[in-house]
Amino acid sequence: MGKRLMVGLCLLLLLIPVTGAATELGLTSYADGIENFACGVFPPPGMYYLNYWLFYTADRFPGGPPNPKAFLFAQVFRFIYSSKFQIFGANWGTHLVLPLVYTDLKSTFQGITIADDQRFGLANTAFDPIILGWHFGDFHVTAAFEIQFPGTYDRLQPASPSRNYFTFQPILAFAYMPSWGLGINIKMMYDFPTRNNRPLAITGARDTYQSGQSFHFDYCVDYAVLPSLRIGATGYYYTQTTSDVADGIDIGFHGRSFALGPGIKYDWQRWSFAAISQFEMATKNRPEGVRNWVRIWYAF
Repeated sequence: MGKRLMVGLCLLLLLIPVTGAATELGLTSYADGIENFACGVFPPPGMYYLNYWLFYTADRFPGGPPNPKAFLFAQVFRFIYSSKFQIFGANWGTHLVLPLVYTDLKSTFQGITIADDQRFGLANTAFDPIILGWHFGDFHVTAAFEIQFPGTYDRLQPASPSRNYFTFQPILAFAYMPSWGLGINIKMMYDFPTRNNRPLAITGARDTYQSGQSFHFDYCVDYAVLPSLRIGATGYYYTQTTSDVADGIDIGFHGRSFALGPGIKYDWQRWSFAAISQFEMATKNRPEGVRNWVRIWYAF
């Protein structure tokens, strides 16, 4: 019983979906919910810097260990370049994402501390060599292809900030954003993780671990109170579409999660500010908690 609890607690740490890995034991390839207001719009030509802060807490894990307590803080740096060069009528651009992550996990069983672990480091970085943005008045379409690279990793440490493999992620996003009234944004992604040839020891895999593929999307339905002020509902949906394979054996494991919460965005000159809270629900094989995002956007 104690061994199962310890493994389950390690899984809780692994499953917190902030680092840029794929679905080894449920870990997502993307910080779900990070994109919300204007997530379907690629900005006009120029240089942009985005700074994200995430404060994540979870005290439930449906199907997992008892009495989990998790806290996660992420500092994410994102750099965007949008050019005047056009491909098929769309502006071409690129971006780079660098996330730093701190995780604190505690859990007790019958009054005894089972786990008390903290880790900090560079999560998987993301580079998108091709982003195409089309603009049709208030309607926008964005297509992209992202590559996620491994960061800090140790197969003996389940709290390692990243996983030891790459993820390839095609992206398609849509937006309807009038200056006044109702707006809708959705960013859809599909993950193709590569094989991990040095899998985490707690998975039980000796030589290889192939994470399953997954489909997920961020969304935002907002209302422009003023041209510079929008309020709305934001969140994400995530589902794993194929099973994990350890040492050539299909071991199943499918994760699922949905999140919904309020958000507000305010634009001022070259700056944009957003604050979002997202409440996770209907989870399966993943922790369930609250994500609080703060985002600052600056246009050079």
